[in-house]
Order: sequence, then C-alpha cells, then structure tokens
Amino acid sequence: MVKVTRVEEVCEELKVPLTPLDDPIEVNGEIFRKIKISRKVLEADKVVNLPKFKTHSQMVMTLGVKNTFGCVTGLEKSSWHMRAKNYDDFANLLIDIHRIVSPILTVLDGIEGMEGNGPTNGRKKNFGIIAVSRNAFALDDAICSFLGIDHLVYTVKNARRRMVTPEYEVFGSFSSTIQLPSTVSTFERFSRAFSRFFVKYPSIDKRRCIKCRLCEERCPASAIDISKQEIDYQKCIRCYVCHEVCPQNAIKLVRKLI
Repeated sequence: MVKVTRVEEVCEELKVPLTPLDDPIEVNGEIFRKIKISRKVLEADKVVNLPKFKTHSQMVMTLGVKNTFGCVTGLEKSSWHMRAKNYDDFANLLIDIHRIVSPILTVLDGIEGMEGNGPTNGRKKNFGIIAVSRNAFALDDAICSFLGIDHLVYTVKNARRRMVTPEYEVFGSFSSTIQLPSTVSTFERFSRAFSRFFVKYPSIDKRRCIKCRLCEERCPASAIDISKQEIDYQKCIRCYVCHEVCPQNAIKLVRKLI
C-alpha cells in the first residue's frame, strides 16, 4: 500500500523513516479493554494525525477519529470487527483508541477526497479543503455538520453521546456535497426505525473474482469460502472488510430485505 500510494517515495525524498506500527502494548479504554496499540505510538514524544477525507462503507466517513485505528497492531484490527460487531460499538472502540493515542494535532487532507463506496471503491472528488484542529472530535463534528451528515456518522454521534466533543470555534467555511456509501440507506437518512429492514451485504462478482483469497483471509467472521465463491450470510457481520480489500472490485454491496 505504501508503494501504491507513493508514501514510501515521499518518505525517501524527505528522509523520514517509514516505520511499521508493530510491538503491541495492551491498554484499556473507557469502554473496551485489552486494546493492542503499537509501542512506537504510545512511547512517541508527540503524535500528529494526518487523515484523508473519504467515505467509509461501515462508519460512513473516515476522518480524524477513525484514522487512529491504524495504531492498532497487525491482525488485531480484523479481530476487533468481531468483538465490536455493532456499528455503534465499533464507533465507541474507535473513540477509545483515539483518546488513548491522543494526537496533539489533526490535519485533514480534503483537497482531493473520496465519495461513494469508500474507502477503496469510491470516486475521487475535489473538496478543496484542509482542516486543522488540536482536537479531532471537534474537527470531525465540524466537517460533518458542514456537510449535513453529522446525524449519520457513527463516530460523531457517539462522541456527542459520550460528551467528548468539546465546544469549538470554526475559522473559515466549507460548502460541498458528498455522495455517501450505498450502505447508508435512504430510510436511514430519515428514520432508523425503517433502516434495519434494508441492509446491504457483500456479494461476490464471479466474473471479476480472481480467487486471490484476500477477502477470505481478512474476513474476521470466517464467512467466505472463495473456492466456491460463496459468503455465509449467517456468519457475515457486515463489516465490509472484504469490500475494502478486494483489488478487483469483485465484492459488490447488494441490498437485502431482512
């Protein structure tokens, strides 16, 4: 990924070491316990958080708070999708992690961002914004409020419920529209009472699938049998990790009435 995104190239040019976030330390959050976060993060003098402005099929948006999930080591990320299956639970996990990492500064790059079915199958869009804050909860809240989607973004909603979003002042303005992931149903935008009946599940496009097994290996619920190109929907937890990692865009999200 660092090669594809050319992050490695930038680090070499700037002579900045590119370091894997390994060597876990087990820490406790306010709600979740035994979270394994890289020692390199926890023992750093300061942490600066540099998220990209993009949509996310599960959490709706990836901004400052969710970005620090990357500080969780290795395959622990997948296991947390099983331990926090409910979207609100997962959002609260992200909030716990962010408060543990506690970056001194968050710089959101929204010059070019992504809309639609992010974080891998969306469409590039020029939002033309850079947002900076010492508090990512405030930054995420402000950006989502400008977009009119603050009531839909799980980390924003749960941060408000937990009263971790501080009062803040905005300098400058931002005006744009954004197409949300197809996993956010029309009903959910207006009524949670109806949205639970219209949910999206991953489906394998057999014409595109090359059986690379990435989806099968990364599925935290072990719900995919790629040899048969089948998904066990009794096991599927709708984390959409398979949709994120597929290099062929062979995992489609299809609406099912439950």
